[in-house]
Amino acid sequence: MKKDNFYEKITLILSFLILNNYFLLSLSSPELLVKMNFIFFFAFIFVFYFKYFLENLYLKIFFLFIVFICLGVPISDWDPRTTWFFHAKRIFYDKSIFSIADNYAAHSHNDYPTLAPAFASSFASLIGYWNEIFPKLSFTLMFFPPLILIYNFFKDTQYLAFLAIVFYTIGNYLFNGWVDGLVAVYFVLSAYLMYFLIIAEIYHKKSLFLFLIAFCFFAILSLIKNEGAVLLLILFITVFLIKLYKRELRKDIFKLFLLSFSFLPIISWKIFCHNKGIGSEFVNENILLNLLPRIGEIKNYQLISYFLFLNEKFFTCLLFFLITFYFKWNREILIFASIVVVAYSLVLFFIFLSTPHDLYFHLNSTAARVVKSLSFFLAF
Repeated sequence: MKKDNFYEKITLILSFLILNNYFLLSLSSPELLVKMNFIFFFAFIFVFYFKYFLENLYLKIFFLFIVFICLGVPISDWDPRTTWFFHAKRIFYDKSIFSIADNYAAHSHNDYPTLAPAFASSFASLIGYWNEIFPKLSFTLMFFPPLILIYNFFKDTQYLAFLAIVFYTIGNYLFNGWVDGLVAVYFVLSAYLMYFLIIAEIYHKKSLFLFLIAFCFFAILSLIKNEGAVLLLILFITVFLIKLYKRELRKDIFKLFLLSFSFLPIISWKIFCHNKGIGSEFVNENILLNLLPRIGEIKNYQLISYFLFLNEKFFTCLLFFLITFYFKWNREILIFASIVVVAYSLVLFFIFLSTPHDLYFHLNSTAARVVKSLSFFLAF
């Protein structure tokens, strides 16, 4: 593998292998193929580490540090145990992502996409048994492709600053078994690629690799969690509106059309869930019954705003974002970022106002996690 485009190639291969693992389990492929896929994943991580050993030392050291912490921290929180790793354990024993078809333990959100649990189950298969430590490491390994890719654009101290932002905004979600950190990182890198490939159209020489990587990142983002699919849809709508306003839609519509095929896996998953009668506790026929009593009360908007926007990390990242634009004005990026942030904020307000749970309880247990995507987006 030549040094030219080395990081794009490694990123593309690793992202493809993550998706391929999901597709192998969706086809109930032989366990040997699933294990071989994971062995290839590890092999290319070793290629990244040792091919150009003295390059990108910041990430190599940073990631080893995160891996050691991950191996020393068992799964303890409610959501990882009852949702992500419960699904992973079922996939491990049933050898298929469709193990949730019976809707057993409906409280575990069986409608959630299973890309990350499928990856965890394959790691457990490679080891040969299930435990509470090693499958969690697979979630941490999924951070590798986007963190490798960004080194292609940021070097040395810039990349170190990027890793500092990752550590500040994502924090222990790099290794604690929650998927919200994965959603945030894949969303921000997807937004980055969408902006520079479609809106700014800067990287012409590397466009083929970057378009393929974008396609993989988009598919991964939508298959991590329901919020990922919403964020991806917001990115497409935002770019569509900007291109329409600039009267450049005709020349870029084919690119958007090709990239939109990244929605097919999540659409297929949702169709499967619908056919099996597996629904969401948040989006169902009772949504208006939950929404209408809350929509007219100002205190509900104040409470949601408090939990989302007065979160210290979001506030710090917003301040950083505004200061950056004060010193280096870029109208196009500002418009793009503003539309995305406002659109996702409106979605969050809608979801919280229509929650079937007590509003304070839901915000207290969820808001700090879901706002990480916006915090990292603003800081980036």
